[in-house]
Amino acid sequence: MHLARVTGAVVSTQKSPSLIGKKLLLVRRVSADGELPASPTSGDEVAVDSVGAGVGELVLLSGGSSARHVFFRAK
Repeated sequence: MHLARVTGAVVSTQKSPSLIGKKLLLVRRVSADGELPASPTSGDEVAVDSVGAGVGELVLLSGGSSARHVFFRAK
């Protein structure tokens, strides 16, 4: 898990069918105090929004199989 700040929204003209209706955000990882690191280890990343976050807000990024379970639960 990583702390990140939402820097913008992503508009997609084409999506995988599993992502239709999902909000995509542009996020950048930040340090524990919420500030951008002096030398960023990575640039912006695209994240699927599960909580209704907005630009400027701090969010927690999760990846891997645990992140997929939020949206893609077996029926």
